[in-house]
Parts: sequence; C-alpha cells; structure tokens
Amino acid sequence: MKRQSGIDLVRITGLFFVVGVHQFLYNRFYYEPQMGFWMWSADVWRWLFFCCNGIFMMLSGYLRCNKTDLHDCYRGLIPVLVGYTLCCAIIFPVQFLLGERISLVAGLERFITFGNYAWYVEMYIGLVLISPLINLGLKQMENKTLGRFANIMVFVTSAHYMTALNVIPDYWSALYPVTYYILGAAIRRLQPKVKPWEGLGMALVISMGLAVSSILTTDEGFSKGFTQGYGGFWTMLTASGVFLGLYRVKVSQDTGKVLAWLAGGVFEGYLLSKIFDLWTYPLVKQWHTPDKLWLVFLVVTVPTFICTLLLGKLVSMAADAISNQIPWYKKR
Repeated sequence: MKRQSGIDLVRITGLFFVVGVHQFLYNRFYYEPQMGFWMWSADVWRWLFFCCNGIFMMLSGYLRCNKTDLHDCYRGLIPVLVGYTLCCAIIFPVQFLLGERISLVAGLERFITFGNYAWYVEMYIGLVLISPLINLGLKQMENKTLGRFANIMVFVTSAHYMTALNVIPDYWSALYPVTYYILGAAIRRLQPKVKPWEGLGMALVISMGLAVSSILTTDEGFSKGFTQGYGGFWTMLTASGVFLGLYRVKVSQDTGKVLAWLAGGVFEGYLLSKIFDLWTYPLVKQWHTPDKLWLVFLVVTVPTFICTLLLGKLVSMAADAISNQIPWYKKR
C-alpha cells in the first residue's frame, strides 16, 4: 500500500491529542468545580483530546487489517518493544533527577507492568496478537456486511455510555479496542469520503455538547458529572470524526515527506511526553486556574508536543537500527 500523507497526519494529530489531554492531569482541572464559561471551554478541549487512544486503535485496524500471516503480523512488535525499552531507559533516570526515588525492584516492576503512560503498549500487544484472527474473519465479509458489523460492534461495546441513565447493559464494553480496530479496518476497505471540515466539525460539535453535559450534571469536579471512558459511544464518534476528516487529506510531495518523517516518532514521543509533563507543568502553577488554562496550553502543552515528537523521532531511529539487527524481524 502506497504511503498516505493523511494517515501520517492522523498519527501526528493523535500524539498532539495525547499531549493535550495529559495536560489536564497536571493543571488541577479535575479538582475545579464545573462552573462558568472558562470551565466549559476547558471541557470542550478535554473531551476532544480524550479521543486520542481511539484514533490510534483505529490506525492499527486501518494499517494491519490485511495481515493474516503470523510472522508478518507479529514481527511489528519488535520495534515497539525495543522503542519501549529505550524510552524507559530515558524516563527512569530523568524521573530520578526530578526527585522521584524508587527502588530497583519497583523500577523493574514498573517496566514489566507498563507504567509511565505505557498501558497502551500492553493493550496494543494483545490487540496485535489476536489481529490475525480478526483479519481472517473480516476478510470473509462483503463490504456491506463489514459496515453493518462495525456498527453492531459500536452499539454492543459503547451504547451503555450513550446517556447517563445506564439503561443498556455493559457486558461487552471491555471489547472497545476491538471495535476501534474493526472501525479502522472498515474505513480501509470502504474508503468513505468525508471532507475535513465535516469530520473535524462533527468531532468539535460532539465535544461541545459533552462539555455542556459536564457543566449541567454537576457543580463539583469533572468526574462527578456525565463522563465516559475511551470506549464510550460519544468518544468513539469523536475519534471517528477526526480520523475520517484527516485520513484522505492531500498535501504536496515535500510536505508529505516531512509528515512521513515526523510520524515515525509518534510512538516514542507518546511515551517520552511523561518526562516533559513532570518537569514543565509545575513551573506554571500560578496559571492552574480555569481562566488561565488556555495560556498553559499555548506556553507549555504546544512546546511539549513539539519536543516529544522530535525526541521521539530520534529514539525511533535508534529503535529501528536495533530492530534491524534482530534476525526474526527481517522479512522472509
């Protein structure tokens, strides 16, 4: 498959959303009462950025859906694990320099259990391991059947979170990574044509509506109001809007080359953003109020995104060099 600049743009946007949503862990957002315009505007961006992991899961389905050979499927885990190891080798010493003191055993446990934002890596490994079975099943479906099945999976795994009433059982909600994967695979096969303003506009409108719900359902902290996880119905729609709005974007050849180069650092940048978050947000504690969160975003979050992307690319290049020395990683 020819490299698509739109997919590289989706990947980079996913990292931007990751860095964006993580800012709310450090700026006291979750402790502020849900009241006023400034809180509502912060809620909008929090809900929009929150679809970041769904975007990456859809990317997995889009890029991996045609792989059914076990070696072809599993070899891609090697640079992921190498990249993860290199990032941990950077993060742990930096955390020590920033004042965190943990024992060697605790550090090893954190490495094995995928701490420091790396829960996604643990989930991704499992998704890759079962992807050949998913791909074989999807391959047998006609286009219309695949589209209907994707919609059924959305309903089965996320409809419970459609409203705050919880009238629909949530027995299958934990399968949401598979639903995102299938959505990505369906988009790859069906290639729906959605204009950027339509997809991104839909995501923004949903985020604005969710922000209204947050404000109206509580005067306390964010978690006390209407909320949902990564597999929530409205979160899935938001992720789908962003993905559909960007994946077919056409750019110039030179811009495409830049996007392709930068996209290679997204995974490692995602992991390394931890060290910038720990260091930068405490420097601007005086801005940790609802009316100043936009300033934190411009002065801290945006530069953090740029730094993590560039540093991630450097680590990614090292991970690729190491992976290419592993015999099993080489194509047969």
